Amino acid sequence: MSYIVPFQNVALFEQTFRRQLNPQTGKIDEREFVFNKKFGAGPDELPVVADRYRLIWMPGCPHSNKAVITLRLLGLNRVISVGECGVLRDPRGWVFSEDLGEVDPVLKIHYLDDAYLKGDPAFTDRSTVPAIVDVSTGAVVQNEAWDIPRYLVTDWQAFHKENAPDLYPSALRAEIDDWSRFINHQVNAYACGFARSQAVYDQGYQAYFAALAVLEEQLSQRRFVNGDYVTLADIHLFVALIRFHINYHLVFGVNQKRLQDFPNLWGYTRDLYQLPAFYQYTKLEWIKRHYQLSPHMRAKLGNVYGLMGTGPDNRELLRPSGRDALSADPGHPFTAQTETRPIFAHTDPDTEISYLEQFLLQPLAKAGVAKWQTELDRWSWLTQDCLLALDARLQQQPFLLGDKPSAADHLLYKTLLRFDHIYYYLYRLNFAKTSDFPGLKLYQQRLSARSDFSGETDIQAEKAAAFHGLSPDRNPYDLVFQGPET
Repeated sequence: MSYIVPFQNVALFEQTFRRQLNPQTGKIDEREFVFNKKFGAGPDELPVVADRYRLIWMPGCPHSNKAVITLRLLGLNRVISVGECGVLRDPRGWVFSEDLGEVDPVLKIHYLDDAYLKGDPAFTDRSTVPAIVDVSTGAVVQNEAWDIPRYLVTDWQAFHKENAPDLYPSALRAEIDDWSRFINHQVNAYACGFARSQAVYDQGYQAYFAALAVLEEQLSQRRFVNGDYVTLADIHLFVALIRFHINYHLVFGVNQKRLQDFPNLWGYTRDLYQLPAFYQYTKLEWIKRHYQLSPHMRAKLGNVYGLMGTGPDNRELLRPSGRDALSADPGHPFTAQTETRPIFAHTDPDTEISYLEQFLLQPLAKAGVAKWQTELDRWSWLTQDCLLALDARLQQQPFLLGDKPSAADHLLYKTLLRFDHIYYYLYRLNFAKTSDFPGLKLYQQRLSARSDFSGETDIQAEKAAAFHGLSPDRNPYDLVFQGPET
């Protein structure tokens, strides 16, 4: 799908949002979400089942961004797959333009609209993202954009990863809900960007910067909106602020100040952006393209020639924020949920082996057979999660279960060797070597010095077999990589 299409006049914008135009106010009203069943065990609820659902997002959309960041923080990408629409919709709707053949590899559809029609054959409205699709039927079952992050926190807890962050702690839920409502309704650049009269624009402009002033003050003494730890309110605010930085200031006319002119909000945005889940799912260039090159937005904003702004300089987002000094727990931006699941007890070799198989070996195996990018990313990030968790434990104790090695250590040691020599290259899992994790590095050094570990794996022979075992298409010259140095 070409990013530069012939310019169309503002009638395209009016047509796209025709069902939301309010003739009395001149504003574009919020949407009602028609697929609004809740997740649960009730007779009219969506069952909470692994591998049944696919979350469809679009990188430019702030609500989509919230959903995938939350999914990733909780480790739910192990049980809910992710599909990605391209950032430009055509007259019918969102297209899977970045996938091979412009077809979602799981749902086998070109238009997201087809999944909406399977959910409701009489559906005539505008398909939206995020949307959760039941893979077994191909039908959209949930599209409540504001609430999907909360459902992932409250209804999917049985599948959260080990030590998942508590994004919605019970004691703070009323406060989090209040701030989330304030952010969603008041930090609303669309009131300006979608304005169809000067009066509506002026009203939205004043409200927007009044809301930012409130948040600038709130973040003057707190690292995050609700205190020392990231909550759902921060996810709501981050996606709005990063788009203010990239697009809204330039093209929506919310230009009283830039994000950089709010010291607390600017540092806060950098602080969050540098956290892995936020960084991984915040595609800055796609966000920029979506707002500035979408045909309907080009029409609304008079971008006749399909040009994009030359800024901002996003390298600044990686500059340290120093905001951890505001926290009583500066080294930990998240507070972990209370963990009670037996598989995470780490008390005996059999349970530990089950943990390694489920959270390390299975993601590695699935990464090895991934055939599209979203799946490789999914299993790569879950592998990284497990390595980080193992590293933290092994910085506190010499072996997985304490002072003595067990069968679980033999399994992990061999897996770490294979990762650095084989999986890193053949599976394209080059986010890090295991020696980049201090606890894992010391652990491997400790085990390699033991005779019962050092001779049990001929990693060079395994590596040669892995490379030679590839098909001619995957290794046409039958090469074996020599490194890494050991």
